[in-house]
Amino acid sequence: MKKKLVLWSLLLPFQLASANSFESEIPFDNSVLQQCSAVPIRVMVFNLGDVALYRQQCTDDSDLTSQPLQLSFIYKRSFDAEDFQKSSVELLKRNIDAKTFDAIETALIDFNAGYQEAKQGDRFDIRFSSEAGLMLFKNGQQLSHSDNTQLGEVYFDIWFGQDPFSKRMKNDLLAGLKN
Repeated sequence: MKKKLVLWSLLLPFQLASANSFESEIPFDNSVLQQCSAVPIRVMVFNLGDVALYRQQCTDDSDLTSQPLQLSFIYKRSFDAEDFQKSSVELLKRNIDAKTFDAIETALIDFNAGYQEAKQGDRFDIRFSSEAGLMLFKNGQQLSHSDNTQLGEVYFDIWFGQDPFSKRMKNDLLAGLKN
């Protein structure tokens, strides 16, 4: 047990460092977004990649989308485009009411059509502001855009809703927001 604890404590800094391979600031819509947090994406014992949360101000507002934001993902495994498309639909259904889902469903399907396969090392960025809309990028190239403000406001419930992709990841990302 003691050997495992020592080994874990020696490896922890490397795990944390890998999660923060993101820029500290990024330009967005004539402003600058600050990195608020960066954490590994873990499902059980598997590290699927890393994710970073960016906002203009790293403050704990009641509404995450009240200011421009971006989630950036760097994947350590491959995923099909269909994996992203199907999981986003299922996760949104878990996190928003049926009436809201019905209102955004067409815009969601159109937005999700932009997803492409992810290979190890690929970076996906999902950006939103009420002025610019919801945008999807892969390795810096824009894949999709939606002007549907309602979709943009609920899309991040995939990761930050009541029943998100990972509660641990949600809590770790939100821990970077200061009160």
